[in-house]
Amino acid sequence: MKEKRIVFIMCIGMFLCMLDSTIMNITLPAIQNDLGTTLEQSSWMLNIYTMTIAVLAIPLTRYATMVGKNKVYIGGLLLFGLGSLLCGLSSSGTFLIFSRFVQSLGAAALIPLSLVISISALPNTKRAFALTLLGATQGLSTALGPSIGGAITELLSWHWVFYINIPLCLIGVLACLRFLNMKNEEKVKAKMDGGGLLFSTVFLFSVTFVLIKGNEWGWNSGYAWICYILSFLSFIFFIFIEKRAKSPMIDFSLFKDRLFLGSIFTASTGYLFLIGVMVLLPQFLTRFQGKSELEAAFLVTPVSAAIFLFSQFAALMVKKIGFIIPVVIGFCMMGVAYYLLSKLTVESTSQQIVTLCILLGVGFSFLITTSTIASTSNFEGELLASSQSVFSMLRSVGTVLAVAIFVGSLTAQMNTEKQEVVNYAQGVLEKSHFIQNKEELLKLTSNVIDENNEMTQEELIKSSIPSKLVNQNEEESVQEALAVKKELQTYVADVSKEAKYKMGESFGNLYRTAFPFLILCAFLGLSLRFPFIKRRIR
Repeated sequence: MKEKRIVFIMCIGMFLCMLDSTIMNITLPAIQNDLGTTLEQSSWMLNIYTMTIAVLAIPLTRYATMVGKNKVYIGGLLLFGLGSLLCGLSSSGTFLIFSRFVQSLGAAALIPLSLVISISALPNTKRAFALTLLGATQGLSTALGPSIGGAITELLSWHWVFYINIPLCLIGVLACLRFLNMKNEEKVKAKMDGGGLLFSTVFLFSVTFVLIKGNEWGWNSGYAWICYILSFLSFIFFIFIEKRAKSPMIDFSLFKDRLFLGSIFTASTGYLFLIGVMVLLPQFLTRFQGKSELEAAFLVTPVSAAIFLFSQFAALMVKKIGFIIPVVIGFCMMGVAYYLLSKLTVESTSQQIVTLCILLGVGFSFLITTSTIASTSNFEGELLASSQSVFSMLRSVGTVLAVAIFVGSLTAQMNTEKQEVVNYAQGVLEKSHFIQNKEELLKLTSNVIDENNEMTQEELIKSSIPSKLVNQNEEESVQEALAVKKELQTYVADVSKEAKYKMGESFGNLYRTAFPFLILCAFLGLSLRFPFIKRRIR
């Protein structure tokens, strides 16, 4: 009974960390308005979290094996709670970024240690219970982030998105002190590999940094190439040093286990495709369908519900038939969801949104449950800790990669659609009879789209364009002025409608492009021939 309580305590830390990886996405506009942050600052508020986890998960897990995993876990909870408090109290974008960094330091320890401590507390025959529960917690909290964030922002304020973490952290600390062994922990007698720490940090920092900034810099820019070279050289040095170290940070025998390799591939790609929806779909609902944050939150909640409901079923399937079929089912279900997303338009109904969210959640539940169970293979001791640090690191890299790919691709799509809207506006102007200064009007139209990335608010365009041009006609006859105003209003209505349609279409085009890659992942699950069938869990 005590062992199961430990697993539930570990779920608290996992839930908090994974929740905060996505909870800010939908609250960001409110934070921007309140703190007056720049786009650069807003980007770092999101990215500093996943970046820190990716860089520090491995060294912090290694440190925990040397000083005591339970102690470091409690320290992680305290750091996470402190960071959450500082985030809620932030009065500037810069301080909020620093606070998110403090928060992510705690998360970098909590995520891998949650799995390690849970599994270590149970005999091998009962691992499936801990892994299924923690896998469901990971998926559920990741998908719940936008829903909870939207609801709290709408009903309270963005500050409470962070304050809600504090009581949970305190409960977690008290529970750890009650149930975890703090005095006689098993420790590894070793020294931290300084060279490995340095080069792994440089490698992971360079990789995640270029993923975050690549769209802004340009993937072939000088800054990007500096990151490419740094990451390549540091990776080579890291491998060289680790193979000769007495106490390496990573045991490379992990990568000889095909079951473990299959798990990190499944988890990384699964998170990539999940985050690609959870980051962008709430924005589509609020910006292009005019939903409130609360409405958008409720519409994406079925993702979380499906993950929670189907994770146990996925675990039972793994137990009965092995790993391959659940992985293929998961990718196929997410593929169907992406196919429906490719049909997304501004006229899409709430029922259609809910349906695709359910399919996405069901598919992801199969992937995260299967990969979490497979990630432990038959590892124990140091090898188990090392496997979970690598698993957590690659999952975080997958999250950063998802944001880089999907946001960058959407930006490119919207720029293309914007040019089509401008061309459409030019065609409308050429047919007009009364409007003068057509070149100025077209320039103003382009500027409005640049500033807002859309032209869905007719009032905005009216205030930006007609007032300037109608005033230039004050000396003309009243009838001619009225004709100009009427033609301008028609122009605004037509171009607004076209812009709303085209910009909304960008989302569908994005997921249409991603759909074949999901199907490819399903085939890879079959073709890689991991020894899933032979190595069933008990």
